[in-house]
Amino acid sequence: MRGLVLALSIVTALAPAAGTLAQPEVPPVIVIGIDGMDPLLLDGYVARGLMPNFARLMAEGSYAPLGTSVPPQSPVAWSNFITGMDPGGHGIFDFIHRDPANYMPTFSAALVTEPDKTLSIGDWVIPLSAGGTHLLRKGEAFWQILERRDVPYTIFRVPANFPPAPSRGHTISGMGTPDLLGTYGTFSFYTDDDLYRGIDVSGGEVYPVEVRDGRVAATLVGPENSLRRGRPNLERPFTVDIDAENQTALFTVGDERFVLEVGEWSEWNPVHFDLVGPLKGLSGIARFHLQSVTPRFELYVTPINIDPADPALPISTPESYSREIYERIGRFYTQGMPEDTKALEYGMLDDAEFVAQTDIVLEERWRMLGKVLDDYAGGFLFFYVSTVDQSCHALWRNDDAEHPAHTPELSFEERFEFLYAQMDSLLGAVRARAPADATIIVMSDHGFAPYYYRVHLNTWLYENGYLSLLRPDEMGQHPLFGNVFWRRTQAYALGINGLYVNMLGREGKGIVRRGEQSNTLLDEISAKLLAWRHEETGERVVTRVYRREEIYHGEAAADGPDLVIGYNRGYRGSDESALGTVHPELLSPNLGKWTGDHCMDHTLVPGVLLVNRELSVADPDLRDLPVSILSIYGVDVPPQMTGRVLFTQ
Repeated sequence: MRGLVLALSIVTALAPAAGTLAQPEVPPVIVIGIDGMDPLLLDGYVARGLMPNFARLMAEGSYAPLGTSVPPQSPVAWSNFITGMDPGGHGIFDFIHRDPANYMPTFSAALVTEPDKTLSIGDWVIPLSAGGTHLLRKGEAFWQILERRDVPYTIFRVPANFPPAPSRGHTISGMGTPDLLGTYGTFSFYTDDDLYRGIDVSGGEVYPVEVRDGRVAATLVGPENSLRRGRPNLERPFTVDIDAENQTALFTVGDERFVLEVGEWSEWNPVHFDLVGPLKGLSGIARFHLQSVTPRFELYVTPINIDPADPALPISTPESYSREIYERIGRFYTQGMPEDTKALEYGMLDDAEFVAQTDIVLEERWRMLGKVLDDYAGGFLFFYVSTVDQSCHALWRNDDAEHPAHTPELSFEERFEFLYAQMDSLLGAVRARAPADATIIVMSDHGFAPYYYRVHLNTWLYENGYLSLLRPDEMGQHPLFGNVFWRRTQAYALGINGLYVNMLGREGKGIVRRGEQSNTLLDEISAKLLAWRHEETGERVVTRVYRREEIYHGEAAADGPDLVIGYNRGYRGSDESALGTVHPELLSPNLGKWTGDHCMDHTLVPGVLLVNRELSVADPDLRDLPVSILSIYGVDVPPQMTGRVLFTQ
């Protein structure tokens, strides 16, 4: 994917601009989507009087836990919300899927394809046909149905919508939007500290530098140049002139010059990658965070984001909408998950720096909210905030004395309280400017729980005889199933909650026959997983196991995992197992920074639903929301949607 951005930017630059919707008199509906807002935390802060706007909405309307998706992962949950279908309909089962032919993981939400026709001239490879970006989520977004009724709408940063579904309304993509390299986010860390040499960092790159005569000369590394043989990375040199006495540095990046003090974050800086000939080049944006100039030089640079003023990939409809936002509020994170939990995990950001970055993201969201409220003239509005979710993932250990990663010196114990208070202020700002007759909905895709233990599911399959290894003495050394003996393997795990049978005729090296043999195997594995107890605590590790056909309905259901695993509160599938590593341990204490999670038994992590209307059901679900929104506009329930109408008329 990293080498396709350049060619695609040329193609998308030629695409016609979309039209705009008419503005009929229609009911105003505003949805605030707060990723990861948890009912237990919310109830506690409301009871303490810290969230008066939420308390008022609860008293005036309705409040209930909101049933989430199975599994309760954000791209799955938001796809349920967007389409009104379960994963069997929309086809998003996890953050990652697998290619059954070779067992390799693939991104679940989007696909970028290269041009299939090229012309080679010397070192140049000229595309003669278009590549493209493809949204893999199946089904129709509910706002596309509103469009056919001439209902104006704005969809602001909803996850699982990259590239944006075709529409004439105003939309901008959120979670799932890549950085300029085509990844979910690859930061850069520059240092002269030998301790970092050779370190392998998931989600980032470490670049050794030298300080010579008070200057650092380094390079920002861009996407692969798919127009050149060998596909070398595009590069943008930059320099840092250090003033050690004053603990400052002068940065020169192309035509941009700026000064930072140690501990300071820069504003967004354009990063232009030059090309040769008639091609204009490729632009992104980045923020620089100067961490130290002496005795060691340390510099963090955000992933190079797609520039909203000149997007290299489609991130909005119409294409001009991202530039319109930029012209009103300035540059902003376009990357789908901007809070850099990977840099925190690997120590390139500490807690204080991570919190400062989340404050930057949140401040941008406030400016965006002001812009969309200024423009709102009725119809449907969806506005999304990510910071609660990412902060709960990264900082849960700070507020939980029982967490294995908690230490007394940790700070920011009250960070969640602050963020929930910010969400209360956001709701207050929306209600203050919304029409008096507006339907106001606050919802989250899932809740949250502690993540105490990392579950190595592929190790469990190995220890129980369902997975075989080529070299048992090399456990933990081979990701991507590099040590699996497939001809003696009956089942394997991939993704956070998925388990697959090594099915004959489906998997590349399958051995289990479909039918009685596979059904007996799945029943046996399910029973053993449900009986699994943590030896030290006696707790159940797994509280629910679903057969695919029990929970998924639709044409895409056959692509899902054979079993979906619901872990107990405090337990989650490990990252190693999710990507095909058989770890030496069965369970291990979670001593990292990512210490809160929700990829568990979906009944243990519901989201929240608040609405200034009366609910007609006691157990609302994510799939009910699009149906209910359509009903406000007089649209009958589409046959593919499985939700119920929540509001009394």
